[in-house]
Amino acid sequence: MAPPTDQELQTLRTALKRCSPQTIEAAVQFRTTGDASVLPTIVYGIIERHLAPENNRSLADAGDDTRLIEDLGIDSLTLLEIVLSIEETIKISIENEELREIRTLGEVKAFITRKLARQEGAVEEPAAKARRYDRPEIVMRLPQQPPFLFLDEAEIEGDTVRAKYHVRGDEFFLEGHFKDNPVMPAAIVFEAIGQAACLWVLEVAPEQLRTEVKSNEVLFASMEEAHFYRRAKPGDVIEMEATLERLRAPLAVFRGSATLRGERLAKIEHLVLAFGHEVLENLDHKESAGESEAASGAGSNGAGTGAHALAELMPGTTDRVPEAAGARVNPPVDPALWRAEGRR
Repeated sequence: MAPPTDQELQTLRTALKRCSPQTIEAAVQFRTTGDASVLPTIVYGIIERHLAPENNRSLADAGDDTRLIEDLGIDSLTLLEIVLSIEETIKISIENEELREIRTLGEVKAFITRKLARQEGAVEEPAAKARRYDRPEIVMRLPQQPPFLFLDEAEIEGDTVRAKYHVRGDEFFLEGHFKDNPVMPAAIVFEAIGQAACLWVLEVAPEQLRTEVKSNEVLFASMEEAHFYRRAKPGDVIEMEATLERLRAPLAVFRGSATLRGERLAKIEHLVLAFGHEVLENLDHKESAGESEAASGAGSNGAGTGAHALAELMPGTTDRVPEAAGARVNPPVDPALWRAEGRR
């Protein structure tokens, strides 16, 4: 493993900033020296960071027989996020088939130790040429359509997609946002960044994963640390960028940002899209089942409708599913994002 640069170490610290200081320092030590004795600290720290509040605990004294699902309450999507973080931190690759054999903390430690021992050096691939898209080309590819399309041009280069949107002033939502003072809503800016990420998933993910991803099979899963800094008004050109952090079917994790005249407009530290026909089929199936239960009075409060849509993707796990984007809109604007307007 080549010694990391200062920039790589800073990126590592940023990626693990929600983990404990001990986890971060152990990760830096491993990347710098290759000391395998700190692996349990790294892995346990990453797992602890993803535990739900009701299951939050220190794993330092947990036994090797502690079960990930039954004892720690880790669901299928959370497990994938944990795996993605571990892969990025210690630079290994874990296949989905291998995950099915990992059920306890002891098996996690043993697996990673074996994986590092036999991992071969990866061959660096040549950089891909940039792909450019004008608005008609974007319309042909994205499920979002006017008047709910907020990309006028885009460029994909490697793991990064860059896009622009010209705020014309005749957008339907500006009539009431705000009276006599049209301002681009923060939620729409976040939506535009999500649309750029969606374009990357549709154009590049199928090549990297060697699988088909249809335009109506991309769903908004989650977003963390979304911030809005200034106002965009008619006549402004918003420039957006989304960079892939991790990719493993059915999840793509991005870091996104938007600028206005070179100044920071918005950023999203952690944007997750879910994709693939399995996600959509399981979601539709479970939602239909939930509707049937509700109609017959079997559902107690309706809160669980579609709550197990991803169960069959990773058998034996509990479930946390992305919000459905509907048949044609992806990823959708989360109404809660409108509260971000108050950050201006």
